[in-house]
Amino acid sequence: MDVATEIERILGHSVLDPFGILGVARNCTTDDVKAAYRSKSRQIHPDKARHDQARPAFEKLKAAEAELMDDAKRVSIQNMMAEARRELSADWKAEVTSGARRLEDADESTSAFDDAAFAKYKAIMIDIEWRRRQKLKEAMAAQGTAAKKEEEATNEKRQKRQADKAWEDNRDVRVSDWRKFQAKGGKSKKSKTKKTKQG
Repeated sequence: MDVATEIERILGHSVLDPFGILGVARNCTTDDVKAAYRSKSRQIHPDKARHDQARPAFEKLKAAEAELMDDAKRVSIQNMMAEARRELSADWKAEVTSGARRLEDADESTSAFDDAAFAKYKAIMIDIEWRRRQKLKEAMAAQGTAAKKEEEATNEKRQKRQADKAWEDNRDVRVSDWRKFQAKGGKSKKSKTKKTKQG
C-alpha cells in the first residue's frame, strides 16, 4: 500500500476503532500491536512521508498504539465490542423471529454484520461518553454551589472580624465619652430638658 493510500485509510477510521487504525485483529496481542505500529509509523512518519496529512495520520496511529498497548484499555475495548456483537446478534435473531429480517440476512459472518456491530459499539461508546460528561457537569455544578457557599461564609466571617475590629478601635472613644458623661453628673440632656419643662 502506498503512503497516500495508507494515510487516507488511517484518517478514514474512527478514533473509537484503534484496531482498524493499526490494521490488527480485534483479538490481537501487544506483540501484534508493536509490529503493526513499527511498520506503519515508518511508512507514514511526517519526517519521511511527503503528504500534507502525514502528521495527523501519524498522531492518530500513535494514539491507537498507546491505547492498545495498555492491557486494561485493550481488554475493555475488546469486551465492549464483544458486547455490541452479542446485542446485535440478539436483535437480528428477534427480527428473524418476528419476520422483520430474512434468515439469510442475519448471517453473523458477513461484513454487513461487522459494520452493524461496530455501529452499535460506537453508539454504546458515545452514550457512555455522554453520561460521563453529564456526571462531570453535575459534579462541577455541585462543586460551584459548594464553593459559592464557602465564599459566602468566608465573607460573613470577614465582615464580622471587621465589625469586631471597628468596635475595638472605637473603645477608647467610647470610654472617654462615658467618663465625660459621668463627670457631668451622669445626667443626660433629656433629663435636664424634662426638669426645665416641669419647672
